[in-house]
Amino acid sequence: MKEATKENISVREGLFVQEADKAYLIGNQCEGCGQVFFPSRVFCFHCSSQKMEPIRVGNRGKLYSFTTSHMPSTHFQPPYTVGWIDLMEGIRIFSRIEKIEGQELQIGMEMELVIDELWQEASKRVVGYKYHPIVWPAGH
Repeated sequence: MKEATKENISVREGLFVQEADKAYLIGNQCEGCGQVFFPSRVFCFHCSSQKMEPIRVGNRGKLYSFTTSHMPSTHFQPPYTVGWIDLMEGIRIFSRIEKIEGQELQIGMEMELVIDELWQEASKRVVGYKYHPIVWPAGH
């Protein structure tokens, strides 16, 4: 008997957008001072302006720090890796990190955003963002 297709639900609405060829996180930028935020904020933590413009962020960054947990959490079975990613837009965000087999993680390596299943709840796939190393072709 064929298993029923699981419904995808977002870990949080308005957090990301998935297009055919790229994924983006949805943040915002203060119209007053230019500060960028993710996730989006109602007002600027830097200058207190409430004029915030939605922007796309986060499809690429560099690995700032990471750790691999060997203890289970509510949704993740060990081992799983999490870390901080410095985005090209000048902000640092916390994320799950998906390792690529045969490639060691290194501070400063380039990372790319992927939208994928984070965990399952009953008949639903909870989908969110994570990062993985950008794999360069051999000889690059």
